[in-house]
Parts: sequence; structure tokens; C-alpha cells
Amino acid sequence: MSPKVVCVGAHIVDVLGRPVVAIPPGQGRETLEEIRVTAAGTAGGTAVDLAKLGAEVASVGPIGDDTAGRLLRTLLSEHGVDASRLAVKPGLATPATILPIRPNGERPSLHAPGAMETLTADDIDWDLVAEADVLHVGGPDALGGFTEAVLPDLLRFARRHGTVTTMDLLRTAVRPELIEILRPSWEHIQYLLPNDDQIRAISGLQDLHQAALKVRATGVGTVVVTKGGDGSLIVGEGVTEDIPAFRIPVVDTTGCGDGYSAGFITGLCHGWDLLSAARLGTAAAALVAQGLGSDAGIVDLHTTLRFWLDRLDEMDGNAPPELESASGTRLVRRE
Repeated sequence: MSPKVVCVGAHIVDVLGRPVVAIPPGQGRETLEEIRVTAAGTAGGTAVDLAKLGAEVASVGPIGDDTAGRLLRTLLSEHGVDASRLAVKPGLATPATILPIRPNGERPSLHAPGAMETLTADDIDWDLVAEADVLHVGGPDALGGFTEAVLPDLLRFARRHGTVTTMDLLRTAVRPELIEILRPSWEHIQYLLPNDDQIRAISGLQDLHQAALKVRATGVGTVVVTKGGDGSLIVGEGVTEDIPAFRIPVVDTTGCGDGYSAGFITGLCHGWDLLSAARLGTAAAALVAQGLGSDAGIVDLHTTLRFWLDRLDEMDGNAPPELESASGTRLVRRE
């Protein structure tokens, strides 16, 4: 039985090109090695990676009734994601980003939010959430009024029905007041997966461990801080652990956080402990970083585990747990 995951939030069309050393002046022209269009966003990109890792995934998020929206639905569907539940907003544009990828993998962005802030309670299939193993909320910092008006009730509803809740943030520059905006939601979030810049912004603290503790004090169950090439930090009940990153040639860091979230959620869905789930997230993120776009690198769960097994020394000898049998049981550990 495949775990059922609902990804709610930011769904974006990314247009990426590499390597971009500089933007030509005037009407100048540069030749690139590669240009790709992908389904992205902290909900959309995570949905794609989860589907690749074997989950049954449904996407819920606001898009426009434009060509980009039709393209986004196609891209998600091609990866096995149920895109039929995306909320189409007439007359609005689908969120889109242009990403000129530098030779070192850095990714400045040019973003048009379009319909991003138009999601409503009526766009949510509440029965779908109740039946899911995991509800992943991607980008509450970019969803406008939905975050305050609907998200607390949605997370409370999910927990009441035994659905595990995870959350990631979208924006690089997160507003410090987000910690207060999300105050009604924190206690219903079991796993928060921000990057290091994001958690520093919302906590107001530079030390990542102290920042994670401050966010946990709001009611969040476990905080998982991704740190790029420095790995990740896991801070939960009785657990404080640094997980190293794999040593890889970096092509593009777009979507690495989405890959990490997908791997982490997949580990939880197989009943793994926190650190093993985090290592699977690390492996998924490392695969994504070696290609262009948020959907690069990951093929399936087997090859992701093989990548990890071939580099056990980089994980201090820690191997993946054996996958639990899915015969007739739900794979998500209930708390």
C-alpha cells in the first residue's frame, strides 16, 4: 500500500537555465547548456518527489486559468501526482519563476506570484485530508489570508483524523512576524522543515539550536533545519542531532528542500525513526542538487536508497532501516 499524502500550498512553474554567468546587456545573447520547465514550489515540488518515492499524492493549490496552469497540471500528472484538485482561479496567472542558475549552483529568482494568495477553505477537499496519511503544507508564508483564516482549522482537522502534519516555508526572506501569524497553527504541526535562513528569521536568533528550541516552544513537535552543504539539524523531544550532507558535485540547488521534505516524509511513512528519515531526506536532496530543476535526480525509492548505501561512510556508517511490510496496514507512525 502506498502512503497517501496531500500537498497543500505553493505550486509554481519554474523556468530554469544554466549556467548563467551574467545577464547580457541591452539585447545581447548568451548560449546556455540547458533550459528546463518544471513543476515546483514547496507543495508542488515536494509532491513530485513524493510520487517518485512511491507515495500516492494529491496536489491542492491555487493556479491560473492560463497556459502555465495547464502546463503545470500536465507536469504534475506526468510524475503521477493527482493534479485534478488544484484550484483554478479565472482571470489570474499561475505562479511562475525564472531561475538563472549560476555555475556554482546558486539560484537567484525572478518571481511572479499570480494566484498564489487566493486559496480558500472551499478549495480544500476535507475528506481527502481526513483519509490521508500525511498533510504537507508548503509555503504558508506565501498564501496570504489562507494562512490565518483557514490553516489552523485545516491542521487541527488533520490531527483530529490521525493525519500526520508537516510544513515547509517558501520564501528566502521570511518576515519575522510569521512566528506570530502562525501562532494558532504551531501546536498542530508535528514536523517543521525550514532552512537555516528561514528559522533564523522567524525566531530572531542566529544560533540554529536555540532558534529551533524557540520554535518548538510554540508547540511544534519536531524542527528539522536544512543547512545546504552543512547537512541538517534535528531538534525534537529528547533528540538533538546533526546529520551530515553527502559530498556531491552541485549543479543546481533549486528544490533541494522539497527533495529533503519528500525523503523525510517517506521515511516517516515507513515507520522509520527521525534520524533515518532525515538521512533519507538528505539522500533525496543530494540527488536533486546534481541536476537542473526541482524534479531532477530522484528516480525512485530504490535508487535513492542505493545512493545512500553506496556512501555509508558519509553518513557515519548509518544504513537505511529495512522497509516495513505494507500488507494491509498504514505505514505512517501514529503519535
